[in-house]
Formats: sequence, C-alpha cells, structure tokens
Amino acid sequence: MSAWKDIVLGLLLAVSAGLLSYAGASQIDRELLNVDDVWFQADIKRVYSNMTNRWANHYRATVHPLFSLTTFATVRALQAALRIDGMTAVRITCGMVASFWTIALFVLFRHLGCRRFDASLFCLVALCSASAVFWFVVPETYALGSLAILLALNLAAAAETHTPSQWHYIAVSAATLSFSVTNWMAGLVATVVSHPWRTAVRISLLALALVLGLWGVQRVFFPSSGFTLSTKGEMTYTMRANPLSVVNAFALHSMVMPTVRIVPGETPEQPVMSVQRSWPGSGSAWGMIATGAWIGLLGLGIWSTWSLTSHRQFRLVLGLTLAGQLILHLLYSEETFLYSLHYGPLLVVLAGLGILTRVRIITLSLAGVLLLSVGVNNWVQYQKVLELFPQYMSHGVVDRISK
Repeated sequence: MSAWKDIVLGLLLAVSAGLLSYAGASQIDRELLNVDDVWFQADIKRVYSNMTNRWANHYRATVHPLFSLTTFATVRALQAALRIDGMTAVRITCGMVASFWTIALFVLFRHLGCRRFDASLFCLVALCSASAVFWFVVPETYALGSLAILLALNLAAAAETHTPSQWHYIAVSAATLSFSVTNWMAGLVATVVSHPWRTAVRISLLALALVLGLWGVQRVFFPSSGFTLSTKGEMTYTMRANPLSVVNAFALHSMVMPTVRIVPGETPEQPVMSVQRSWPGSGSAWGMIATGAWIGLLGLGIWSTWSLTSHRQFRLVLGLTLAGQLILHLLYSEETFLYSLHYGPLLVVLAGLGILTRVRIITLSLAGVLLLSVGVNNWVQYQKVLELFPQYMSHGVVDRISK
C-alpha cells in the first residue's frame, strides 16, 4: 500500500507540473519564438528551430550533444500521434520534461528517507522557484540538463542502500553529458564517489563513447550538428560578470525572482531582460519575505550537511556538484539566471536536508512560509515579464524597471 501511495502522490505532482508548464507557456507571446537573447539571454529562436526543423542550424550540438536528437524525435512523435502543430508539440514536450523532473525530485527525497508530506512540500517549493517558473515555459536546453542532474543525484542516493550496476552509472553519466557538456560533472562525481578510480575511468569512458556514438547517429539526421566537445567560441563568454552578482544570482535569484530590467544587449539596439544586478527580493514585499525564508532554509541545509551522519556519499556528490556549478558560473556567465535550472534544484535539495535532522519542524515551517511567499512573488514577476516583452519588440526604453 505504501508504494501505491508514493506512486499516486508522485503522479499528482508530476501532472500538476506538466499542466502548469503548459499553461505558463500558453501565456507567452508567439513572437518570443522568433527572437534570441530577449528572455534573459536565452537562445529561444534557435532552440525552437532545433526542436522542430531537421534542416535548421544545429551547430550548438558542440555543447548540447544530443539535445536535437532527443527533442526533435519527441516533437515529431507528438505531432504524428496527436495531429498538432509544432508549437503545441514543443509546449507539451516542455510539460513532459517538467513532469519527469518533478517525479525525479520526489523520488530523490523519498530515497533520502523523507516523509511523503516533507517530500511533497519541497517538490512544491521547487516548482514555485524562479528557475522552474521561468524555464519550464520556454524551449531551452536547461530543463533536460536539470533532469539529468537529478538522475545523477538519485543514483547517488540509491547507492547508499544497494549497489547499482555499472550500466546504471554509464547511462546516467551519459545522460548528464548529453544535454550540456558541463553538467557531466554530476555524472562524473556520482561515479567517482562510488567506485575505485580504475572502474570510474572505465565507466566514464564508456559513457563518453555512448554519447559520441549517438552523436554520430544524430549527425546523419542533422548534418549541421557541431562536433561534440568542441570549445571553439566558448571563451568569449568567460569572466564577463561581477563575482558578487554571480553569487547573489546563484544563491537567491534561482528561488526568488527580483525586479526584472530591460538592459542593453550585445548592441544598444538589442535590449534584453536581466536580473543580474537586481537586489534580492526586490520584486515585491512577498519577495522580501521569501528571501528571508530561503536564506534561513539554506542556512539550516548547510548546517544539516555537516551534522548528518548518514548519506555520506550522497552529501559528497551534492556538495561537489554544487561547488562545481558555482565555480563554473563564476568563470562562465553573464546572466547567471540563464543557467539557474541546472543548480536551483540542487539548492532545494540542500535546503531540504534539514528535514532529516532535529530542526525538521523549523525547516518545514520556513518551507511553508517560502512556498506561499515565493509562489505569489514569482507569479507576479512572471506576469510583469509577459508585459515587458511587447516593449522589447517595439525597442522600448532601456533600463526601464518593472514596477
């Protein structure tokens, strides 16, 4: 009976996530699919074309090796089965990823020994986070990358109680590499922590070979696919953000959406939306409350990480992956929020570790306050962003602040 309760509860959360993703995407102006950079520097036009057009330019396979192969096949299958247009199929695909992501997060908390109520509460907190609200509604690579990272964390948590086969590690390591090459750090860490170094090297090489083999298949169907693992052109994006603004965006903006600004892009005539220099919680009074609750939860989570005596390997994987993500974006980012779905869930899991300690009641209380306040704040900010987009299309005033 307990297994059925988990299945039913997990499915309810997953369906809710998928419906919220689809509903949020349906509110966005169709013209957003025809422009890049405006949505916090996201390449929405390019990604949408990669998901729907075999003959589009798939050159970003250099850093997102199997994104085109995975999403194009899914979109085409949905179009054929449901007789729908490409945009609707893309929205359903985004909703499906949000659903699987939610299931992965719920299963992870249950793997760690969290009660159903606790796991559900933190899944809802994650779904209301700024990273989820703003990135599950647009076609981008980050949702699949985030899902792959959660699979690596699930594998690390499962390894605490039994021994997964090496094929599990190969598959998960390949998945983390498939959608963003930098996310391979999660698969590599999960493998290294659980195996002797020779075995870890063998597993990692087999995962790399699997991805390269599938990339070869992808190249047949998408001739413009770039060469996998090539770093040509990526150095232009290094060291372009103030470290303090990166830490601020990394720790706080991924949960609580602050004031959204329209600022100059690559050229003054190409403004983009940005939160890189926004003050934490500046979006609303609810945002200030949410920021306070979130800081409290992160503090309890960090304390719990050092206090727990169980889940040693999992805590090591979580800590090293979080550290790797932070170092990466200190070196490589301009709009840190662009990548927030990769590290945002890791912070939610870190904050959730408090429910495994004697501060469980305090953790749950703060999570309840956060869920209410961040839900209201991020919904309000999302609506303001939808209102800002027409200003972009008409080349509105740069530096205008949403109020």
